[in-house]
Amino acid sequence: MTAVAAACGSDTTTPTQGLTRAELLALARDTAAEPNGALCTFKNNQLFHCQITHTDSVGTTFATLTFFPHSIVSRNDTLLCDTCTIVITATVTPLTYEFTLGPASLIFNQQGEPTADVSFGAYGDPSVYTQSPKYGTASAFLQALDLWHEQSPDRWVVGRNSSHTGPTTISSALEGPGTYLLAAPK
Repeated sequence: MTAVAAACGSDTTTPTQGLTRAELLALARDTAAEPNGALCTFKNNQLFHCQITHTDSVGTTFATLTFFPHSIVSRNDTLLCDTCTIVITATVTPLTYEFTLGPASLIFNQQGEPTADVSFGAYGDPSVYTQSPKYGTASAFLQALDLWHEQSPDRWVVGRNSSHTGPTTISSALEGPGTYLLAAPK
């Protein structure tokens, strides 16, 4: 009986995954053209691109979310059929390159996850690099950026395959609903 009780106790020696938000330096965003969120509605068996755009006169891209066929497995614990309609909301947090995907009840396909391409060339403000001794220049800070995903409350991990796919674009797999942020370790 004693061995069972000990095995059920909490393990305080297990390292915690990820970083806290305070340990990240988020890329700031110029407020000249705050982006709108997006409502993405598509069929499960179709390729779909959902744009989040700034409110400027040309609709500059904030992010492109790509949903591959069958990239969403289930909703509300129910497997999705080929022709099921999926609705995803994307909301943008003011002043940063942070967005939240919902609803939380969606399960993404780990073999063919949706992706995000986040563009920061028009409105990104890298001057925040001065808040960390780690980065000597704005360029060094921009090169360190990744798309981070809040995996659990205040625990952020780098998105799977997060990388620079252009001079001002970061791309990453979307591992599930929740909050994503362009940032670098502080």
